[in-house]
Amino acid sequence: MGSFLGVIIDRLPKNISIAKGRSRCEYCERDLAALELIPVLSYVLQKGQCRKCKTKLSLRYPLLEILTGLAYVLVYNHFGYTLQSILGIAFVSILIVITFIDLDTMIINDRFQIMILIIGIIDAILLKKDILNIVGGALIISIPLLILAMTTGGIGGGDIKLMFVSGIYLGFYNIIAAFVFGVVVGGIYGIVVLIKKSKSRKDAIPFGPFLAIGLFFGLVYGTQFIQWYVSLLWS
Repeated sequence: MGSFLGVIIDRLPKNISIAKGRSRCEYCERDLAALELIPVLSYVLQKGQCRKCKTKLSLRYPLLEILTGLAYVLVYNHFGYTLQSILGIAFVSILIVITFIDLDTMIINDRFQIMILIIGIIDAILLKKDILNIVGGALIISIPLLILAMTTGGIGGGDIKLMFVSGIYLGFYNIIAAFVFGVVVGGIYGIVVLIKKSKSRKDAIPFGPFLAIGLFFGLVYGTQFIQWYVSLLWS
């Protein structure tokens, strides 16, 4: 699945079909053999380079495969052998694709928001979720972001829609936990790049990847985080 998500990430922004054509070396454009498509292992055995042209390959590919596997395991450990695990894995897969495409293009395509909306609706039906939890989850973060976007222009529409549909899926409390965690991670990254002077304060930084990290956290650890925070307030 990590390899397949990599294909989506590479091809979708270029409007190339993900259903047709074999995987190729992006440098010499040679079709890859089956032994070159084994996740992680092929990269290691080929010493991180194309077998023919010897061009060094991006470390992104094995890292993406490892990241996908670890994320799936954490989702399964949280939900167990249930339909919720399937929905969670689908949600995480979309988040991974959003993260890397946003890093490359600074665009979050609407098709991903629609997919998450469908996941949220299915989950709400299966668990018979309270309508207030669903509506509250959709609005509690997206509305402040919308106001921020209208007043400062510092937030993209894709980020707002991502938090809206994800709030439907995660619910009121977990979407708050997701946003808090995403902002913290994004803030740490911003401080680091400013210290290193690799970016200035005026440079645009895609916010989608940090929101995606937060949303994964909210899915798997959101409930525990809220319970921990509440216990601090009442201790």
